[in-house]
Amino acid sequence: MKRSLIRRALIVFVVAMTSGLGIRPASSQEKSVRPGINKPFRKPDVKKFVERFEREGREVYDLRHKIVEACGVRAGMAVADIGAGTGLFTRLFAKKVGPTGRVYAVDISQQFIDHIRETCRESGMSNVQAVLCTATSCQLPENSIDLAFICDTYHHFEYPYKTMRSVYRALKPDGQLVLVEFKREKGKSSDWILKHVRAGKETFRKEIELWGFEFIDEKTFPAMKKSYFLRFRKSDRLTAAGHTQDSLDTVKRLLADGTAILIDVREQNEWSAGHLADAKLFPLSRLRDLAGRPEAADRLAKQLPKDKIIYCHCRSGRRVLVAAEILRGFGYDIRPLSAGYADLRRAGFADAGPSENR
Repeated sequence: MKRSLIRRALIVFVVAMTSGLGIRPASSQEKSVRPGINKPFRKPDVKKFVERFEREGREVYDLRHKIVEACGVRAGMAVADIGAGTGLFTRLFAKKVGPTGRVYAVDISQQFIDHIRETCRESGMSNVQAVLCTATSCQLPENSIDLAFICDTYHHFEYPYKTMRSVYRALKPDGQLVLVEFKREKGKSSDWILKHVRAGKETFRKEIELWGFEFIDEKTFPAMKKSYFLRFRKSDRLTAAGHTQDSLDTVKRLLADGTAILIDVREQNEWSAGHLADAKLFPLSRLRDLAGRPEAADRLAKQLPKDKIIYCHCRSGRRVLVAAEILRGFGYDIRPLSAGYADLRRAGFADAGPSENR
């Protein structure tokens, strides 16, 4: 009897939480792209990593000053060294930004964080703040940095979309991202690189663009043989009309791997007449009721995860622009599709057919 009552109470609670928006809660966890890759950094021997990272013969160490110079760091800037490791680049950036600037040394290893704090304190670098990150977030405040620097670290991101979106949020509107990574070229790269680094330059560049960045340029150095240097800026990746530039094939892939979800902003009667199998109903009329109400953010977050790409569609691609503007106001990575319901069906998105409210 008790179990039955508890079960009924839970059902009532879930219905109450979801009925106001017409959708069901969504899972917010996609699979790791490289499970276990960061295991060596759980309890690293810092001394051994200093010897490994800060030595002559390691390409990025030999080119460290040229790399920092190419980043265009100036006095007073806020820089995030993401995957700071032993603090090699952290210390160089700290000298560049000076006492009026700030460097965030971000790493997933507490041992590295402790080492950076100690070495910077010994060097009198009071403009360095060490930040312990997670597997899904750089843990930096929004709009806090001018430059995000990621060196030999991107391939260690187990959840690249979530991590890079946290970087995106941390960057100021005109902020830039610098990626220094290993070249991965079959027939040229070492066996270690081929096994350790999951993809090459073009794949990583396309991923980063998809996560919300625009490619600026590639810097080359005569002595840089094993690595590459790419520069990006924040971008909304929208067409002149305001729709996402993402292809429908990309949308399908990101829906399939759990990086994205799809919402339908048409009204209930349209949904009941036919809808896509993977879509969740989120009527524009309800969204308009939430617009401009900060207190609605928590309620919204229970229905719509903030750590996923949100694609939205309607009948003809117009209402999604209004919906996108509202959801951006709540901090979502919302990407309105120009393709409507019928277009998406023709493009191969599974159709659930007519139904009652799900």
